[in-house]
Amino acid sequence: MHPNRPSSTASPQAADDIDQAALANVMRKVPLGAAVLAGSAVALLVAGYLLIYILVFIPRGTVG
Repeated sequence: MHPNRPSSTASPQAADDIDQAALANVMRKVPLGAAVLAGSAVALLVAGYLLIYILVFIPRGTVG
């Protein structure tokens, strides 16, 4: 970027250049990706908990 040329975000017309159809398309996909990422993280946590429970606590049996 040239130091003498202002960036496109500095102009007040930059927000008007957004295509509404493209914005709607992106806004359909982005929340889905965030939900998939969050669901994957929760699934990994639950799988790790179950793995520890099955491999550590069940073979140990009752204590006492």
